[in-house]
Amino acid sequence: MQKPTVASRLQVIRASFILQAKERMVQDLFVFTLIFQPILFTILTVGTYLFGGKPSFGLFAIVGAGMVGIWNNNLWSSGQIVNHERNSGTLSLLIASPTSMLLILFGKSLANAVTSVIALGMTFATGAIVYHLSLGISNPLGFFFGLLLTVVALTFLGLVLGCLFVLTRNAGYVMNVANYPIYLLSGLAVPLTILPLWTRPFSYTLVTTWGNLVLNQTAGSLGGNPVISFLWLIGLSVIYLCIALWLYKKVEFHAREAGNLEMF
Repeated sequence: MQKPTVASRLQVIRASFILQAKERMVQDLFVFTLIFQPILFTILTVGTYLFGGKPSFGLFAIVGAGMVGIWNNNLWSSGQIVNHERNSGTLSLLIASPTSMLLILFGKSLANAVTSVIALGMTFATGAIVYHLSLGISNPLGFFFGLLLTVVALTFLGLVLGCLFVLTRNAGYVMNVANYPIYLLSGLAVPLTILPLWTRPFSYTLVTTWGNLVLNQTAGSLGGNPVISFLWLIGLSVIYLCIALWLYKKVEFHAREAGNLEMF
């Protein structure tokens, strides 16, 4: 069998990206998590700070609400990739095909991460329209670079989740449980400084924590050196990728050895 070339691998990633993006555009869940949910979260969180006498936290709340939408979309999408393939009867075929399923998961996870940025745009638009907030970004280049690193890290995290969800039909339950703890631990709902100190190690392992920090630091709503957040995002991306590669090898070996993937 001819070994896949770099061009053929890129073609697989491109095709998976386009297919996933098209599927997301026609799903009701996509519309809710990337449009309606960010609007509602922005109205509630920004209103809480403004009417609580802390108008300086308006931009912080907008970025946090946007990251909630980005995380929520990626979490649900990563689970739905595998569930969709399983329900369509194509999961076993993908595992058995010459093309590595990891490339397909990567393309689809990348599509989820890129399209999830819409949520951040919706929160900024809502803050400007509903509350008439001034939403100037103090460091536009740094903000863009931080957003790019966040998308990359979320893509690799999506690979990890996708590999884990191959072996379970209960991805929906996992996503329900994981949602709200991540909101809190990442500082998306409340500042990290008011959380107990013993939660900090958990917060530091989450891309949403550093994505939220770097976007707020470069936007000007938080102080601190964004370079540290950049380095954390790069480091987490590498760690997530290594975990995903290791998990995929284990999952693929188990699936091929047992031959009962449809039973999970």
